[in-house]
Amino acid sequence: MGQSLKEKAHAREISLRYVFLTVVFWFLTIGWILVIFSLSAQDASQSSGLSKSVLEFINVIFGTSLVDDGVIRLAAHISEFALLTVLSYIALSSTNKISNKTSYAESPVKLLRSDNEMNIIFTLWFTILNAIFDEYHQLFVMGRNGSIINVLIDLIGIVVVLILIRIIFSIYLRSKGKTEVVYTGFSGSDQ
Repeated sequence: MGQSLKEKAHAREISLRYVFLTVVFWFLTIGWILVIFSLSAQDASQSSGLSKSVLEFINVIFGTSLVDDGVIRLAAHISEFALLTVLSYIALSSTNKISNKTSYAESPVKLLRSDNEMNIIFTLWFTILNAIFDEYHQLFVMGRNGSIINVLIDLIGIVVVLILIRIIFSIYLRSKGKTEVVYTGFSGSDQ
């Protein structure tokens, strides 16, 4: 007999909506990684010139007279990796939801308690590795150097965004009257 559109969509193994979201957000994520890479590929004078241009723009917009571009560089590190965190979280989350038969929820091994925890941990690793690679790449650019301090600064943007994602996810679930799905096959410490 004829199935409704909702029944057909539910019976389908692959969600076309999540395939589309996955492709779009992985494209955006990789594009943003390339932007970060190109900014890191600038030699010292180009990078300094860009920072000074941004500083002048901010001075004009806000009517300030800041002269030190250190704050601009700090904000750039934090914000570029905060954006990478948002994009990669959505990409990973969408990837996990493409098929309900091959998602983390169906995995026999549960190292984490929920899909959201899995997405947060994978996003954390993905973005930290990108931050490390970014600083390593700068070792080969004239006048630039790689710095573990800059990786830690990048980590500020990453962690703040992941904490916000966790809070927003919890608020969203509470507003819908739902609770987070916690897997019973959790192999971590007992609660």
